[in-house]
Amino acid sequence: MFASDGNDQYSKALVEIFDVESINYGQIVKDREKGRVIGKTRTIIFGEAEDIQTVHVERYNLTLRNGISRLIRKSLCFSKCKDMLDNHLDVYQCYNNLIRINSALKIETKKGEKNIEKTPCMAEGLTDHIWTWKEFLMFKPSHEN
Repeated sequence: MFASDGNDQYSKALVEIFDVESINYGQIVKDREKGRVIGKTRTIIFGEAEDIQTVHVERYNLTLRNGISRLIRKSLCFSKCKDMLDNHLDVYQCYNNLIRINSALKIETKKGEKNIEKTPCMAEGLTDHIWTWKEFLMFKPSHEN
């Protein structure tokens, strides 16, 4: 299930990467009047998209903008070089998923015991610990097929 705003680039990218028969994709376009949202139009592009929402994507975009100054429009840091932006996004997403503790994933324990803190990759079972910057920067991926 994919959901996005009305930007056609998403449709084109999804068709290039996925078989259209295997995914559900819908768009939600916010109707605005004088800068205020007055309504939302939901459109199924392909598949059977039931609950079309962009809340999670918008929240993640906010997280990215707060963490990467290159994504803030009308600023001195705005990225004009796509390759540098892509590299910065890659490093930040690794940091966000492997190193940065996500407070929403914290498990409260009994009083007096330390709470269990997790990163998104820990929550998904992809790693069993919070990575350090040194571990991340020294990591050598295996090239197994």
